[in-house]
Amino acid sequence: MINYVSLFLYALSINEMRGRDLIVFAATDVVARLALFFGLHTLVYVLSADWYDSFGGDRLIAISVVAPTLARSAYFENVSGVYFYATFVSAMPLYVTAIRQSNVLRKAVEPLPFVVGPFFLAAAIFVATAFLITILAEAILRIQG
Repeated sequence: MINYVSLFLYALSINEMRGRDLIVFAATDVVARLALFFGLHTLVYVLSADWYDSFGGDRLIAISVVAPTLARSAYFENVSGVYFYATFVSAMPLYVTAIRQSNVLRKAVEPLPFVVGPFFLAAAIFVATAFLITILAEAILRIQG
C-alpha cells in the first residue's frame, strides 16, 4: 500500500509539473508513509488478535504494542523495520524527481554530480522519515504511560 501511494504520487508529480514545486509531492509522501505505516500495523495487529488469537485475542493489547514495535523498527530491531526500509525503492523516483525539479532543493544539490546529489538528499529524506516514525512512536509510548 505504501509503495502504491509513492508510485501514484510520482505519476501525479510527472503530470503536475506545471507551476508547482514538486517537493509538495515528496512532503505528501512522507505524511502518507507515516500514517499508512502506523495505520496498517494497527490494522494487522487488531486483525491478528481477532482471527488468530494473537495478543491473547485482546485488541487493546494489540493496539498497545504497535508503538513499541514501531519505535524500534528504524533500528532493525524487529521485522517492521524490514517492511519500512523495503519501501525505500518506491520513494526514490518521487524524491529524486522532486529534488531535481524543486527550486529550493535543487540549489542544495547543485554542487554535487547530477545523479549523486539528488539521490543522497532523497536517501536523507527517507532516513529522516524513519527517525520521525521512531519519534512519533516514542511519543505515543509516553502518552500510553
